[in-house]
Amino acid sequence: MKTIDSKDNRRFKSWKKLKDKKYRKASGTLLVEGVVVIEEVLAEGYVKELIVDKEKVDQHRSLIEKAEVEVTLLDHRLFNELVSTETDQGILALCRSFLADAASLPECGRFLYADGVQDPGNFGGMIRSAEAFHFDGVLVGPGTVDPTNDKCIRASMASAFRLPVAYVTDEELFAYKKRGALFAALDIRGEGMAVEGENKNIVLIVGNEARGIREELLEKVNLRLRIPMKETIDSLNANVAASIAMFVIEGGGQ
Repeated sequence: MKTIDSKDNRRFKSWKKLKDKKYRKASGTLLVEGVVVIEEVLAEGYVKELIVDKEKVDQHRSLIEKAEVEVTLLDHRLFNELVSTETDQGILALCRSFLADAASLPECGRFLYADGVQDPGNFGGMIRSAEAFHFDGVLVGPGTVDPTNDKCIRASMASAFRLPVAYVTDEELFAYKKRGALFAALDIRGEGMAVEGENKNIVLIVGNEARGIREELLEKVNLRLRIPMKETIDSLNANVAASIAMFVIEGGGQ
């Protein structure tokens, strides 16, 4: 195991840059926090290196031994500059990016499309639900929070590393409709949650937490879904609403 104690170390400087979305994209790497998430990502083969707070190395001895990847010990003060959680566990994983290319996605299937979803916790939870309810991928639209955001990754609990997640243009999105996909949008102006058929070729569209779905996109949907609720409640958390819709589409409501 190597040890880094200097803030001027080239590798440490490169890890700090991973807090920036542009650098994550350019380098094709990202940092993952949390023992549980790291263990799951290790199983998927994305981990390139473990970075451990040298004051907490004994806590992670078993994980280090079974990881079979390079391990670097980092000065405690430097380690604190890399983490984003207030009570970190003293271990990070340097990983390959999980983002897929839109061209590599299946041409048909069940997809979640995020149209301007801003909260990383919401979006990460949606990605996890998409995996749970057998969706084939997550499509990232304009204005949506970066799925490689550390909070988004933690909320997805490593689902982002198992389920294809890709940025798509409007042209790439509408190509699914041309191939016969049903476009269903979560919309408070919808009539209910009835989705007929087997729903094996569908795009569920979820909009911005405050503004909803772009009007030009709503004009192209086949079906507007509304979750029946008590009259005193006008809306649900975006992640909760999307998860309910995916459950229904998967057939759980039948």
